[in-house]
Amino acid sequence: MMTFYITRFGTAVLVCTAVLFLISGCAGSGQKNVGDGIDHAAVDEAVFDPDLTRVAYDPTIIMKRAEGFFERKEFAEAVVEYEHFLDLHKVHRLTPYALYKMSLSYVNQIQTVDRDPEPVIKARKSLEKLLADFPGSRYESDARAIHKAVYELMAQQEVYVGRFYYRKGGYLASLHRLEEVVRKYPDAPDAMAKALYYLALTYRKIDDRDLAIEYTQKIVEEYPTFKHHEEMRLMLAELQGEVLPPQQQPTTTYAKRSKDWVESLRSMLMFTR
Repeated sequence: MMTFYITRFGTAVLVCTAVLFLISGCAGSGQKNVGDGIDHAAVDEAVFDPDLTRVAYDPTIIMKRAEGFFERKEFAEAVVEYEHFLDLHKVHRLTPYALYKMSLSYVNQIQTVDRDPEPVIKARKSLEKLLADFPGSRYESDARAIHKAVYELMAQQEVYVGRFYYRKGGYLASLHRLEEVVRKYPDAPDAMAKALYYLALTYRKIDDRDLAIEYTQKIVEEYPTFKHHEEMRLMLAELQGEVLPPQQQPTTTYAKRSKDWVESLRSMLMFTR
């Protein structure tokens, strides 16, 4: 059976090199397989049992089906079976495991930030339920690390939309999205820096000098490692009335490709037989 675990490593780069996540704990290290104590031969036989009630409700049979789908990387089907298990067996020794694996199934359906956000939203919801309902479980450390990455990715999706509106000239729509990032995701540092960056640029575009200065100054003072820090420093000087040589005028380039924002999350995951 395929065993899922989080790779143990010192730091994980998430969405860009400015964000480092310290990943501790390992779901596969020192943990028993979910099947410990289960007669797999009996379960395999039971899957084809003519007693449909048993096939539909037996927790070990449901889990076996879910694990089979997960092993074959059929994650949407795995979610259905883990959800079925959780609906029927809310109090069971495998309930936290089912929540954990359902979360991973959602994570493995995440594509890029410009695609359907539903897997990201559902992954966060199931991880939060695991952490709230089963504090201290053997999956807590891994769940927290993945939740942190998913939280950042959700914020990045909002930044992506705000940036899209900015580039299309929809400045009011852009401001709405970016202000939401600042309000809802204070603990997503990379997304926060990018949101502030586009807020500064947008307010500058609509000639709101005071707010442009406010957001630009915030980046300059609070995000010294941000990749556009020098650009913001120069823009702040310009907004405050300092004359800069033409070659030092700030640009509004944005080099990060959206698909890279997901790859670092996936790099936290690996499968082994």
